[in-house]
Formats: sequence, structure tokens, C-alpha cells
Amino acid sequence: MRLDMGTGQSQTKSQKAQKQPQLQVCPDCSSDLVQPIAWEQVASSNDWRLWRRCPECEWHGDDVHRESVIDKYDEQLDFGTRELAEELRALQQSNMEEAVERFVGALQADLILPEDF
Repeated sequence: MRLDMGTGQSQTKSQKAQKQPQLQVCPDCSSDLVQPIAWEQVASSNDWRLWRRCPECEWHGDDVHRESVIDKYDEQLDFGTRELAEELRALQQSNMEEAVERFVGALQADLILPEDF
């Protein structure tokens, strides 16, 4: 537990964790799609300068963050990448099924002739 000298109130670890920046969240529009643009390690420290951009409202900014915060952001980005890849696979599967159904329907209705190939 930590005592905040300014307010005289104590903070638990969970309260401190909640105050860590959510780098994937836009400070302007609250979108959770904020993307890194560039990053560089700050000289002789474990801090990183990170440039970010929000695709929803075009906010952009940069700030220096501890490596532990960057690691959590990286985990969020990995999670988002996995979600997008899964959604893409599902969409491709659905599109392929629809194409096959249309092709089978055209074959059954004799709409495809040898001249079509």
C-alpha cells in the first residue's frame, strides 16, 4: 500500500494498476483501436518513446512510457491481431461457401456450358 502525500489517502496495488495508461485507448474519442506509429528506446533507460495514432478520430501523439506499460500494450496489440485474423478466416470461409453454393446452383440449372471454360 502507498500513501499519497498530496491527499493523505492510501492506494492499493489494484488502484495503482488501474491508473496505468491504457495505450490502446484514444484520449480524445475513447476508441480502443489506437495503433503505434513508431517507437524508440530512451537512451540508457528502460523507457520507450511511443508515437501513436487513432484511426477513428485521427488523434496522434507521443509520450515516454515504462517498458512494463509497453509490454502490456504489445499484448493488447497481439490480442487484436489474433481477433482480426480469426474474423478474416471466418469471412473467407463464409465467402467461399456462398461461391460454392452459387456454382453448384448454376451447374444444376445447366447455366454453365463447356464454352465457359
